[in-house]
Amino acid sequence: MSRVLIWSLALVLLVGAAVLAGQGSRPVAPAQSGGTPRDTELARCQRLGEAAGQDARCQAAWARARARFFGEAGA
Repeated sequence: MSRVLIWSLALVLLVGAAVLAGQGSRPVAPAQSGGTPRDTELARCQRLGEAAGQDARCQAAWARARARFFGEAGA
């Protein structure tokens, strides 16, 4: 009787672990292409990669995005 209980518990744990592991591998939906101008500016900065750090337009876009996120005035 105890062997059946142990094997049942092991099976439940394995199935639970498989279900939890499978949840993290779902594909992410692609971003919509018809975004607002500020979204397109942030997308442009993302495409620039490391060079965006020196780009004045990207720095301004990031400042506006931070202001919107943190609820600062002038966003």
